[in-house]
Amino acid sequence: MTQTPEDLIIRFINNTCTDEELVSLKKWLDESDENYVELFASERVALDAASLSIDDASLNRAKSRLAGRISADKERVARRLRRRLLWRTVGVAAMLSVIVFAGLFFMRNSETKMLHYAAADKCVSLVLPDSTRVFLNSNSRLSYPEAFASDCREVELVGEGYFEVSHDSSRPFRVAGQYLNVEVLGTHFNFLSRDSTVNSVSLIEGSVEVTTADQEDGVVLEPGQKAVYSIETGHLIVQNANTAADASWHNRMIPFENANLRDIVDILIQLYGRDIELDRGVDLDKTYSGVTVYCRDLDSTLHGLSNTIPIRFKTMGEKTFIYAK
Repeated sequence: MTQTPEDLIIRFINNTCTDEELVSLKKWLDESDENYVELFASERVALDAASLSIDDASLNRAKSRLAGRISADKERVARRLRRRLLWRTVGVAAMLSVIVFAGLFFMRNSETKMLHYAAADKCVSLVLPDSTRVFLNSNSRLSYPEAFASDCREVELVGEGYFEVSHDSSRPFRVAGQYLNVEVLGTHFNFLSRDSTVNSVSLIEGSVEVTTADQEDGVVLEPGQKAVYSIETGHLIVQNANTAADASWHNRMIPFENANLRDIVDILIQLYGRDIELDRGVDLDKTYSGVTVYCRDLDSTLHGLSNTIPIRFKTMGEKTFIYAK
């Protein structure tokens, strides 16, 4: 019989989940934000009920037991859960429980990792404790501590985020995604980390190191480069790209620099995933620099673009044609 989420939550809090059940619980959590809230509420009840203090020896023994369970099936389980699950111990009904939680973390020093959600229909921005500014795209979330550690700054991203990292040479800034990890000192970059698409890191300025979650592959990017990871092949490649265009969603601006209409159309195809055909009569020798507003639909963006560039357009079904004005 299929186990209910309630059963899994109880076994999870009481530290009786098998490795397979941990994976099942993680999949359930990723199905919706409400599931995270439900688990968080259950854990809060357990925390309120806990009245026992734990010495360091007990803490270390608990961690060792959990590490032993995960390492027994390292290739299949540990890689999925590493960077996704951290632990904290609580006393519940005189029993030691190791709480493993993805997205919301309870640390040894009682700091709480706070989960921020982007609204379904818009992006949101927030400032982290180190003054780093983050823009979260719709259906994305970011986990980070109330105060960063003295030696590093670590956050976790699910979805898409644009980062303007505050420079700190003594504390690297690390972003953990499901398939890629990024480490920087101070820079601007866009990070796409989702289950159903190609994952990528686009560097706008500065320098970043991008590694796969299993640490088996890695690259250092320069501005104007994009690291692309294929979930299907497991390959990480570097491309030259208009990386600023990849981040257009965060400020609703599409930048162009010495771009002809072919370059501009390529950027619009990249952003909208639409079929766009450029008429042969268009002059490709002329170049343009500036920005145009990134609208939700292609026609609105082209309408704004036609106010500054001599073009006209027509959309027929799923295809858009662009002509010289």
